[in-house]
Amino acid sequence: MICAPRPTRIDADASDVVNASLKDADKPPPLRSLLTRPVLLSIANYAMVALLEMACLALIPLVWSTSVEFGGLGFSPVSIGSWMSVYGCMDGIFQFVVFPRAAGRFGLQRVLVTCIASCAVVVIIFPLENFVLRHAVGGPTASVMVSPLIFLQLLSFSVLRMGYSRSLLSP
Repeated sequence: MICAPRPTRIDADASDVVNASLKDADKPPPLRSLLTRPVLLSIANYAMVALLEMACLALIPLVWSTSVEFGGLGFSPVSIGSWMSVYGCMDGIFQFVVFPRAAGRFGLQRVLVTCIASCAVVVIIFPLENFVLRHAVGGPTASVMVSPLIFLQLLSFSVLRMGYSRSLLSP
Protein backbone atom coordinates (compact mmCIF):
# COMPACT_ATOMS: atom_id res chain seq x y z
CA MET A 1 0.00 0.00 0.00
CA ILE A 2 1.33 3.36 -1.02
CA CYS A 3 1.14 6.01 1.59
CA ALA A 4 0.42 9.54 0.55
CA PRO A 5 2.46 12.21 2.25
CA ARG A 6 0.76 14.00 5.03
CA PRO A 7 -0.22 17.56 4.30
CA THR A 8 2.10 19.93 6.08
CA ARG A 9 0.63 22.36 8.47
CA ILE A 10 1.78 25.92 7.97
CA ASP A 11 1.91 28.00 11.08
CA ALA A 12 0.74 31.54 10.87
CA ASP A 13 4.08 32.68 12.33
CA ALA A 14 6.12 30.93 9.61
CA SER A 15 4.14 32.55 6.81
CA ASP A 16 4.66 35.95 8.42
CA VAL A 17 8.41 35.38 8.45
CA VAL A 18 8.41 34.41 4.77
CA ASN A 19 6.31 37.45 3.85
CA ALA A 20 8.52 39.74 5.95
CA SER A 21 11.68 38.45 4.25
CA LEU A 22 10.10 39.05 0.82
CA LYS A 23 9.23 42.60 1.83
CA ASP A 24 12.81 43.18 3.00
CA ALA A 25 14.15 41.87 -0.30
CA ASP A 26 12.16 44.52 -2.16
CA LYS A 27 13.71 47.35 -0.14
CA PRO A 28 16.93 48.87 -1.41
CA PRO A 29 19.90 48.61 0.94
CA PRO A 30 20.61 51.69 3.04
CA LEU A 31 23.06 54.20 1.54
CA ARG A 32 25.44 53.85 4.45
CA SER A 33 25.98 50.16 3.67
CA LEU A 34 26.96 51.03 0.08
CA LEU A 35 29.59 53.61 1.03
CA THR A 36 32.44 51.20 1.57
CA ARG A 37 36.11 52.11 1.26
CA PRO A 38 36.46 50.91 -2.38
CA VAL A 39 33.35 52.82 -3.43
CA LEU A 40 34.53 56.00 -1.70
CA LEU A 41 37.96 55.69 -3.35
CA SER A 42 36.34 55.28 -6.74
CA ILE A 43 34.19 58.36 -6.20
CA ALA A 44 37.19 60.39 -5.00
CA ASN A 45 39.30 59.33 -8.01
CA TYR A 46 36.55 60.21 -10.45
CA ALA A 47 35.92 63.56 -8.76
CA MET A 48 39.61 64.48 -8.86
CA VAL A 49 39.96 63.62 -12.54
CA ALA A 50 36.74 65.49 -13.36
CA LEU A 51 37.84 68.61 -11.45
CA LEU A 52 41.24 68.71 -13.11
CA GLU A 53 39.80 68.05 -16.55
CA MET A 54 37.23 70.85 -16.21
CA ALA A 55 39.88 73.30 -15.03
CA CYS A 56 42.20 72.50 -17.92
CA LEU A 57 39.42 72.45 -20.48
CA ALA A 58 38.28 75.90 -19.37
CA LEU A 59 41.82 77.31 -19.48
CA ILE A 60 42.80 76.12 -22.95
CA PRO A 61 40.47 78.28 -25.08
CA LEU A 62 40.70 81.14 -22.57
CA VAL A 63 44.49 81.40 -22.73
CA TRP A 64 44.63 80.72 -26.45
CA SER A 65 42.21 83.55 -27.21
CA THR A 66 43.87 86.10 -24.90
CA SER A 67 46.18 88.55 -26.62
CA VAL A 68 49.93 87.95 -26.54
CA GLU A 69 50.55 91.08 -24.44
CA PHE A 70 48.40 89.64 -21.64
CA GLY A 71 50.03 86.19 -21.64
CA GLY A 72 47.93 84.37 -24.21
CA LEU A 73 48.47 83.30 -27.78
CA GLY A 74 46.05 85.61 -29.59
CA PHE A 75 44.43 82.83 -31.61
CA SER A 76 41.29 83.45 -33.61
CA PRO A 77 38.17 81.39 -32.87
CA VAL A 78 38.72 79.48 -36.11
CA SER A 79 42.23 78.40 -35.15
CA ILE A 80 41.08 77.44 -31.64
CA GLY A 81 38.31 75.34 -33.15
CA SER A 82 40.75 73.72 -35.58
CA TRP A 83 43.17 72.80 -32.79
CA MET A 84 40.35 71.44 -30.65
CA SER A 85 39.10 69.30 -33.56
CA VAL A 86 42.64 67.97 -33.98
CA TYR A 87 42.58 67.23 -30.26
CA GLY A 88 39.29 65.33 -30.56
CA CYS A 89 40.67 63.05 -33.25
CA MET A 90 43.97 62.64 -31.42
CA ASP A 91 42.20 61.86 -28.13
CA GLY A 92 40.04 59.15 -29.65
CA ILE A 93 43.00 57.40 -31.24
CA PHE A 94 45.12 57.85 -28.11
CA GLN A 95 42.49 56.37 -25.78
CA PHE A 96 41.95 53.40 -28.07
CA VAL A 97 45.60 52.60 -28.74
CA VAL A 98 47.61 53.72 -25.71
CA PHE A 99 45.42 53.15 -22.65
CA PRO A 100 45.07 49.35 -22.79
CA ARG A 101 48.81 48.90 -23.31
CA ALA A 102 49.74 51.40 -20.59
CA ALA A 103 47.34 49.87 -18.08
CA GLY A 104 48.56 46.36 -18.86
CA ARG A 105 52.22 47.27 -18.60
CA PHE A 106 52.35 49.77 -15.72
CA GLY A 107 49.21 48.96 -13.74
CA LEU A 108 46.12 51.00 -13.08
CA GLN A 109 47.41 52.91 -10.06
CA ARG A 110 50.48 54.23 -11.90
CA VAL A 111 48.35 55.17 -14.89
CA LEU A 112 45.97 57.11 -12.63
CA VAL A 113 48.84 58.98 -10.95
CA THR A 114 50.26 59.80 -14.39
CA CYS A 115 46.86 61.06 -15.52
CA ILE A 116 46.64 63.44 -12.58
CA ALA A 117 50.27 64.57 -12.99
CA SER A 118 49.70 65.34 -16.68
CA CYS A 119 47.45 68.21 -15.61
CA ALA A 120 50.57 70.00 -14.36
CA VAL A 121 52.13 69.62 -17.81
CA VAL A 122 49.05 71.16 -19.43
CA VAL A 123 49.21 74.21 -17.13
CA ILE A 124 53.02 74.63 -17.32
CA ILE A 125 52.95 74.75 -21.12
CA PHE A 126 50.77 77.92 -21.16
CA PRO A 127 53.60 80.32 -20.20
CA LEU A 128 56.05 78.43 -22.42
CA GLU A 129 53.80 78.92 -25.42
CA ASN A 130 53.56 82.64 -24.70
CA PHE A 131 57.33 82.89 -24.19
CA VAL A 132 58.07 81.18 -27.50
CA LEU A 133 55.50 83.32 -29.30
CA ARG A 134 56.95 86.56 -27.87
CA HIS A 135 60.52 85.67 -28.77
CA ALA A 136 59.81 84.25 -32.22
CA VAL A 137 60.91 86.29 -35.21
CA GLY A 138 57.32 86.74 -36.33
CA GLY A 139 55.19 85.77 -39.26
CA PRO A 140 54.59 82.12 -40.03
CA THR A 141 57.65 80.94 -38.08
CA ALA A 142 55.99 81.94 -34.82
CA SER A 143 53.08 79.55 -35.32
CA VAL A 144 55.44 76.80 -36.48
CA MET A 145 57.48 77.16 -33.28
CA VAL A 146 54.40 77.14 -31.03
CA SER A 147 52.72 74.18 -32.74
CA PRO A 148 54.82 71.45 -31.07
CA LEU A 149 54.05 72.95 -27.66
CA ILE A 150 50.35 73.02 -28.46
CA PHE A 151 50.51 69.43 -29.66
CA LEU A 152 52.32 68.40 -26.46
CA GLN A 153 49.73 70.26 -24.38
CA LEU A 154 46.84 68.51 -26.11
CA LEU A 155 48.61 65.16 -25.80
CA SER A 156 49.02 65.78 -22.06
CA PHE A 157 45.32 66.60 -21.88
CA SER A 158 44.58 63.25 -23.55
CA VAL A 159 46.70 61.55 -20.89
CA LEU A 160 44.64 63.35 -18.25
CA ARG A 161 41.44 62.01 -19.79
CA MET A 162 42.70 58.43 -19.52
CA GLY A 163 41.74 58.68 -15.85
CA TYR A 164 38.08 58.35 -16.80
CA SER A 165 38.44 54.67 -17.60
CA ARG A 166 36.01 52.50 -15.63
CA SER A 167 38.71 50.06 -14.71
CA LEU A 168 40.81 52.83 -13.12
CA LEU A 169 38.03 53.91 -10.85
CA SER A 170 37.63 50.60 -9.08
CA PRO A 171 40.54 49.91 -6.73
